[in-house]
Amino acid sequence: MLKNMKPVYLALVTIGSMGLTAMPTHACKEITAVALQGSDAAELRVRVNNVILINHKGSHSNTVPANLLLEGDNDFKIELITDSPDATGRAEVFVACEGDFPKEPGKNENVLAELYQQGAGEQNAIFQAKTQPAFSYLTGEITSDEGLLEAIEMMRNAAEAGDAKGYMAFFEPMFTDLPLAGGPPPEMIKGMVSELLSGKYTIKSSKDVQVNKILGGRAYQVVNSQDQGPIQFEEKTDVATGRTTITQGAFWLKTANGWKVFRP
Repeated sequence: MLKNMKPVYLALVTIGSMGLTAMPTHACKEITAVALQGSDAAELRVRVNNVILINHKGSHSNTVPANLLLEGDNDFKIELITDSPDATGRAEVFVACEGDFPKEPGKNENVLAELYQQGAGEQNAIFQAKTQPAFSYLTGEITSDEGLLEAIEMMRNAAEAGDAKGYMAFFEPMFTDLPLAGGPPPEMIKGMVSELLSGKYTIKSSKDVQVNKILGGRAYQVVNSQDQGPIQFEEKTDVATGRTTITQGAFWLKTANGWKVFRP
């Protein structure tokens, strides 16, 4: 239904609102989505509130949800990286019903903002979002990233030691945020973590991670060059059959109890 769907959150869970699945025509659960379209010989980066939604090279069309929104003003940005003056990138933010079949940019209804770029460069816009659920990041204070990388290392050490309690302590905000976003309850999250720490996976750290300030400085996104989180779980299986790799720890918030992960 969605073309080349790339989840915003690579890892622990699939939030219910992330997939646009079939719903009765009389019901409408509103979601804010971003339709985008890139061309050959170009890399298109799309961000909302500086959160990386997609970073894709080559011709493609996609629709992804914009889940990390602020009440009121939200920043919308596209960046086209190319040597071709004819390459184009286009994206639009729009409100849809969960279950609708999204269209390419320029053909959706209820558009909040749209951007178009030809040749190398970037475009910015502001759009308005409605009142959000009581997500943890909405009350986060604007802070520096001091101590964040140390917290990520502590989280990875807990995983390597098989310390499920210590590892899940970093997920405190997720236990309330994900159910509000239509995701799984805490017990299911704990079950998924137990599976990851069961010994079936090799635990690694992503190399060359970037720490990006997001949500107006209330939080940080930590990703590698593939937009993956800094903690990697690689399935222990025969290489010939392929290995599943799961990454976590991409979205961090400074709380009274220290740095915590508020999304996978």
